[in-house]
Amino acid sequence: VTATTTAHALKPNLTDPSCLNSTHPSYNHIDITTFMHIFPSIYGILCSVGVIANGLVIYAVKACKKKMVSDIYVLNLAIADMLFLLVMPFNIHQLVRDRQWVFGNFMCKAVVVVDVSNQFTTVGIVTVLCIDRYIAIVHPTSEKRTIQWTIVINMLVWLGSFLLTVPVMLYARVVRRQHLEVCMMYLDGPEDMYWYTLYQSILGFIIPLIIISTFYSLTLYHVFSSIRRVKRKQSVWAKRATKMVLMVIALFLICWSPYHVIQVINLTNNNPTIAFVYAYNISICLSYSHSCINPLMLLIFAQNYRERLCHRNAPHTLSNDLHSL
Repeated sequence: VTATTTAHALKPNLTDPSCLNSTHPSYNHIDITTFMHIFPSIYGILCSVGVIANGLVIYAVKACKKKMVSDIYVLNLAIADMLFLLVMPFNIHQLVRDRQWVFGNFMCKAVVVVDVSNQFTTVGIVTVLCIDRYIAIVHPTSEKRTIQWTIVINMLVWLGSFLLTVPVMLYARVVRRQHLEVCMMYLDGPEDMYWYTLYQSILGFIIPLIIISTFYSLTLYHVFSSIRRVKRKQSVWAKRATKMVLMVIALFLICWSPYHVIQVINLTNNNPTIAFVYAYNISICLSYSHSCINPLMLLIFAQNYRERLCHRNAPHTLSNDLHSL
């Protein structure tokens, strides 16, 4: 799979079955075409559920008159996911039309930029939220945890994410292939694809994962050290902290690990099997699902969201519900 025949290295467009068929004699074109036709429906469901869930999260946060630090992070996370989900119909349309892009070069660049920017923004916000949780639990008297400072941090995350999409702005374009116009990342050769894939995986997955794991481990260490000192008084809080920590890390790993692992494997995979193509497209679907699962997790496990949506007076803030994050 060369750089010019692989999509976005590769996210908004999926692998082209006709290209793979020519490099692998045993490739079943009918099977993979049928398999690919499933994805528009899956993406449509993810988009619909995600827009509703993120809309409810945004409403729940806005409904709180006195916002806390965690509310700002959650609000920005929901906005980032919502922006991505609002451009997903363009990708769905391209899949339904067998990868044909009809919206022009400007919209092609815009959709791909929003797509990739969402990855960096979401991971960035989750990372700084982890650091904030560490400070809140280990250094609760810190004067840096203010609403104003939190807004500045989130603005820097958005700015950093936008700057990280500069390569996407340069390479995303409409390319004419086999009498079709396709929106894709048109990289000049295997070497460019190699560096872009490493760029995306290191900055969008490996470094954030190291930071998240480090700060969650330090937070858990502090929690269980406190339990040994005060015994049962914080046992409930500790169990809840452990559960939420494992849930957030598991969600991050399940949704993004397959995508980045397969991206790296794809660099040296010149003769992809049908199983690899199935795994490749499923990994893309999992990465997309992160924008839908994020708000659902908050709506299910953060009690104050449900209380706000039901217009009940919540004695505690959302920050308390997320204090174990």
